[in-house]
Amino acid sequence: MTFSRGERIAIITIVSMIVIMLIAKYIIINNPPKRDYFKHDLDSIIARREAVLDSMQKADSIQKGKACLAPTGFYNTSPTPIVRHKHTSKQKTVKASTDKACLVIIDINTADTTLLKQLPGIGGAYAKWIVNYREKLGGYCETEQLLEVYRMDTVCYNAIKDYVKIDSSFAPNKLRINSDTFKVLLKHPYLEYEDVKKIVNHREQKGMISSWEQLSKVVGDGINPKLQYYIDYQ
Repeated sequence: MTFSRGERIAIITIVSMIVIMLIAKYIIINNPPKRDYFKHDLDSIIARREAVLDSMQKADSIQKGKACLAPTGFYNTSPTPIVRHKHTSKQKTVKASTDKACLVIIDINTADTTLLKQLPGIGGAYAKWIVNYREKLGGYCETEQLLEVYRMDTVCYNAIKDYVKIDSSFAPNKLRINSDTFKVLLKHPYLEYEDVKKIVNHREQKGMISSWEQLSKVVGDGINPKLQYYIDYQ
């Protein structure tokens, strides 16, 4: 009690601040601020992006299903006729079926994303996936390879298969099976890590691979038969 009045006030103030800080720390520890983990989770961000792409694709599909009216040359210029049927209680508007001939046949090895989006059900996302997979393959040798494109299912493929083609003169980009590096071979969709390892080991220990039959023996039963389109034995 020998402190002066000013000193007592200062001590009381300091003690009060310490008590307040301890109480605040206790409240924060027991009531942590809410965090929106969804926004900070990478997988969730990717999932949201995919949902947006799906929405865009559906919107494109709906727009293409309305009528073959686009002035781009891929559709007839005459509007689809509207047939109106009268009923006893109400009137319905029925659109005549769209003629498949309103679409030209598109070469999937030369078409860009803009042209691919003219296909029924193919939006911007699908068009990019088709082009990206084409680049990884070295080109499409069968139209059925579109089923290997990311998120392509039989429903979507069946909707476009009548409107796509592969030119008879098309020659795919090929892998030089006897000289390409491990890294280059591994980039091809039809080769797994173990497949490439077997190929490179054979080259180093036994020499060049000269035929598809020999390559099949080197890789084993799991080899994709479509890989033979993309192999150069020189």
